[in-house]
Amino acid sequence: MSHLFKFKRQEEAEYSATRESGLTAWLHKLHVGVAMKLGLMLVACIGVLLVGASFLLSNYLSTQLESNALEVLRSNTRIFHNNILTEYKRVTRDAERYSNVYINNYQNMSSVPLHSMDAEPLKALLNDKSINAHFTELTSVFASTFVREGDQFVRVSTSLQGKEGRIATSTVLSHDNPALAELARNKPFTGVVVLYGKQFISHYEPIADKYGQVVGAVAIGFDVKLALQPVIKELLAVHIGEGGYAYVLDAGFNPGHMVAHPTLANQNVENITDAHGYKRYADILARKNGTIYYETVSGYGAAPRKRVSVFEHIEGINWIIATTSYVDDVAKSSNLVRNSLLLFSVLLMPVILLLIAGTSRILISRRLNNVLKVSKSIAQGDLSVDVHVDHNDEIGDLLSANEKMRASLHALVGEVVSHAHHVHEAALNITEAVDGQASTSVETSSSVAEITSTMEELSASSTQIAEHSRAVVDIANVTLEDCNKGSDSMGELLTRMADIDSDNQQSMREIMMLGNKSKEISRVMVIINNVADQTKLIAFNAALEASSAGESGKRFSVVAAEIRRLADSVTESTFEIENKISEIQNSINRLVLNAEKGSNSIKAGTKACKVSADRLHDIVATAEQTSTAAMQISLSTQQQKTASNQVVMALREIVVASNYTSQSIKDILSISQDMTQLSKELNQATGSFKLTDNPDDPT
Repeated sequence: MSHLFKFKRQEEAEYSATRESGLTAWLHKLHVGVAMKLGLMLVACIGVLLVGASFLLSNYLSTQLESNALEVLRSNTRIFHNNILTEYKRVTRDAERYSNVYINNYQNMSSVPLHSMDAEPLKALLNDKSINAHFTELTSVFASTFVREGDQFVRVSTSLQGKEGRIATSTVLSHDNPALAELARNKPFTGVVVLYGKQFISHYEPIADKYGQVVGAVAIGFDVKLALQPVIKELLAVHIGEGGYAYVLDAGFNPGHMVAHPTLANQNVENITDAHGYKRYADILARKNGTIYYETVSGYGAAPRKRVSVFEHIEGINWIIATTSYVDDVAKSSNLVRNSLLLFSVLLMPVILLLIAGTSRILISRRLNNVLKVSKSIAQGDLSVDVHVDHNDEIGDLLSANEKMRASLHALVGEVVSHAHHVHEAALNITEAVDGQASTSVETSSSVAEITSTMEELSASSTQIAEHSRAVVDIANVTLEDCNKGSDSMGELLTRMADIDSDNQQSMREIMMLGNKSKEISRVMVIINNVADQTKLIAFNAALEASSAGESGKRFSVVAAEIRRLADSVTESTFEIENKISEIQNSINRLVLNAEKGSNSIKAGTKACKVSADRLHDIVATAEQTSTAAMQISLSTQQQKTASNQVVMALREIVVASNYTSQSIKDILSISQDMTQLSKELNQATGSFKLTDNPDDPT
C-alpha cells in the first residue's frame, strides 16, 4: 500500500509541473506568501490593463483630433475662399453699375440717345474730357473713355496713370487685353485685366452708333489689391493653433508671388523647399486644389516639424487661398492624457499591492496556517486533533473537509485493527478453495474478452455515426429557421426602402419650390438696384445743374447730395440682401445635388435588396431539402445504434461476469497467499495512529 501511495503522489507532482509555466512558474519559485503572490499577480494584470488602455485611448484621441483639425483647416480655407470670391463679385457688380452711371453722364450731354447718333458726333461727344474728370472727382473710381480708330481703341480721357506716373491718355488698348476682342464684337467684358503692371477688376462697355458700329467704349476699374485689402487683412489676422495661419498665392498674373503672408508677403516663393527639398508652393501652384504634408525647421538646430496645408483656387481672380498648421499640435492633448494615465498607474500600483497583500494576509494567510497545522497533525498520525471551522468560505470548507477526513480515518483505522485477525484466518480458507478453479477461469475469460472487444469497436463506430447525423439534422433545422428569418427581414427592408424613396422625392420637390421662390426675390432686387442707380444718376445730374446755377443752386445742390447718399445707402442695403439671397440659392443647389445623390443610392439599395430577397428564397428551398435528407439519415443511424448497443450490452454482461470470476479467482489466490504477511504489516501500521488522548486506551 505504501508503494501505491508513493506512485500516485509522483504522478500528481509530474502533472502539476507540466501545467506550470510563465508567470505561475515564476511565482511558485518566489519564497513569499500566498497573499504577496496574489497581490503581485493582480497588480501586474491591472498595470497591463491600465497601460494598454492609456495607449489605446491616446491613439484614438490623436486620430480623432487630427481628423477634426484637418476638417477645421478645410472649413477655414473654404470660408476665406468664399469671402474673397464674394468681395470680388461685389467689386465686379460695382464696376458694372459705375459704368452705367458713367455712360449716362455722356447721355445727359446729348439731346438724343447715344445709340441713335452718327459716328462722328458720337466720337466728338466721347472726346469731352470734363465728364471723366468730374466723375473721378465725385466717385474716386478709375474710369477711361476710348474712341475707336480702325482696329484700335485709343484712350481720349482717363484717370489711369501709365509709366513714370503720367496720365495714360492717347494710349491704345493693348492686344493682350481680353476686353479688346469682346469690344470689337460690340459685347461688354467684365473681369481682371493687367494695366501698366497692375491688376484691375474692370468692366468695359462698348458704345455703338445708330448703325450698330462700335465707335468707342468706356471702362471702369478697381485696383485688385486695394479693393480686396479689407478681406486680406481679416485673413492675416486669423491664427490657427500654435503656429497656424492663412496666406494667398498668385497663380495667374505673377505665378508664385505671395499676395498675403505673415512673413513672405510680396516675395516669389515658388522655389522655396522644406526640410527634405520638397517645393511645396510649386506643388500648390500645379495642383491648385487639395491637401499637402511637409516638414519645416523653425530654427537652427531644431528638429523638423510636420505641417499640413489645405488650399483652394479662386476662379476669376486666379488666386490660391491656403491655410496651414502644425500636425503635432493636435497630438498634445492625447499625449497629455496618456502620460497622466501612465503616471497615475505607476503611483497607484504600490497602493494596490499593499492593500491586496494586507487583505490577503488577514483573510487567507493566517487561516491557511491553521489548516496547515491541522494537516500536519493528521499526517503524523494524530487523529485526536480538534478542528475548528471559523468561516463559511473556501478555507472553512477546507477545514471542514479535514475534519471529515480525520473522522473517517479514525473510524477506518479502528475497524482495520479489529478485523485484521479475521482477515488472516479467511485468507487461509480461500487459498485452498480457489486453487483448482484458476486455470479454467483464465481460458474462458480470454475468449469472451476478444469477442467483446470486437463488438465494442463496432458499437462505438455506430454511436459516432448516430451522433454526427443528429448534429447534421440540428444544424439543418437551425439553418432553415435562420433562412426564413432572413427572408422575412429582407421583406421588411424592401418596404422600408420604398418609404425612404417616397420621402426623399417629396423633400426634393419642396427644395425645388424653395429655389424658385428665391429666384423671384432676386428679380425684385434687380428692380430695386435699377431704381437706386437711376436715383443716383438723377442726383448726379442735379448736382451738375446746381453747380451750373451758381449761388442760386446751392440749396438744390444740398438736396441732390442727400438724394445721392440715400441712393448709395439703398444700393449697399440691396447688395447685402443680394449676398444673403445668393448664399441661400447656393445652399438650395447643394441640397438638390445631395438629395439627387441620396435618391440614386436609395434606388440602388432597393434593387440590391430585391436581388438578396430572391437569393434568400432559393436558400430556404435548398435548406428544406437538406433538413429532410438529414432527418432520414438520422433515423437510419439511430436504428443501427440501438441494435449494436443491445449486442454490446449482452457481451459486456458476459465479459463482466467472466472477468469478475477470473479476476476474483486470481486475486483471491494471490491475496490469500500474502494475507498473512499483509495482516502483520497492517497491525504494525495501525499501531502508529493515535485514536484518543488517553495513551492507555487501545482504541
